[in-house]
Amino acid sequence: MSVREIIEHLEKTGYSRVDIDTDRRTAKTFYTYRGGLHINGTGNLSFHILPPQDSLGLGRFAICATRNGESSQLGTDQAPFFFGRLLAFLKGERKENEIIDEISTDRKTE
Repeated sequence: MSVREIIEHLEKTGYSRVDIDTDRRTAKTFYTYRGGLHINGTGNLSFHILPPQDSLGLGRFAICATRNGESSQLGTDQAPFFFGRLLAFLKGERKENEIIDEISTDRKTE
């Protein structure tokens, strides 16, 4: 799935583009930066696709979550792991809290 295809899908599901300079992590917004795509799903959950040169060995795909003021990030190079969660979230098949529970270091569902 290309970045262009993802952007088209985001726009069809009510997301709007913002500039990196005006990004306030508002829900249902996204921006592109240096070939990457950054998606603010909610105020506490975001998804990031980075170009290979910017992954710094942490993975090209990242899911970031905030719970009780603490932030957690899970980076991966495994596209199915990342896109499975992103697309399920966009379709409403997965809830914000479910994904945050998986990503957060303070897991509630173990």
